[in-house]
Amino acid sequence: MDMIGSSARRGAKWLLVAALVLVGATGSIAQPAPILDAAAKADIARIETYLNDLTTLESRFVQFSAQGIAEGRLILSRPGDLRIEYDPPVPVLMVASGIMLMYHDTELIQTTYLPVSETPASFLLEETIKLSGNVVITGFERGPASIRLTLLQAEAPDAGSVTLTFEDKPLRLAKWTVQDAQGNNVDVALLEPQFGVEVDEELFSLIDPALGNPDESRE
Repeated sequence: MDMIGSSARRGAKWLLVAALVLVGATGSIAQPAPILDAAAKADIARIETYLNDLTTLESRFVQFSAQGIAEGRLILSRPGDLRIEYDPPVPVLMVASGIMLMYHDTELIQTTYLPVSETPASFLLEETIKLSGNVVITGFERGPASIRLTLLQAEAPDAGSVTLTFEDKPLRLAKWTVQDAQGNNVDVALLEPQFGVEVDEELFSLIDPALGNPDESRE
């Protein structure tokens, strides 16, 4: 169990993404808040309601970044739980549950634990999502059938920002972009997401996978 994490440093380029996690950013992302008209405020209220009504999500995803393209599976169970599994050759498993996030390098068999609060989208795992107060809206765009909303944590602007993209009519989360303090972007698009599905709560265990299965060791 590595609390600082050579594996996290080695895999930081992947840690940017699917879990909306960003580690090791420096500097500050200071952006003026946009001027929102009544229609924009109504859309933001709809998004807030949508996110609070979101219970579970299971989806394949594809990730685009300067390091290349990666794919994997994402499982969300609100509030509090998130699991990201990357397909080989990316040796990364991430699990968030409660206040902690586990990053496991399946190749080096090393595990790092981080506070969920240090991630730019920890708000998504909270019991009640509020797109105000500690969450600052720094961008809003409306297209013919989409809405883009850029957010950062007011108390941790150095953690980076996240831009959520929604399809509209009906409203549905479709993709997001994580940007670090240096302006590096990682895009994640959901592939055939399933909402409101049953999920196995054991998938959100924070037990270090490097320790193996205690039950198997007694057989």
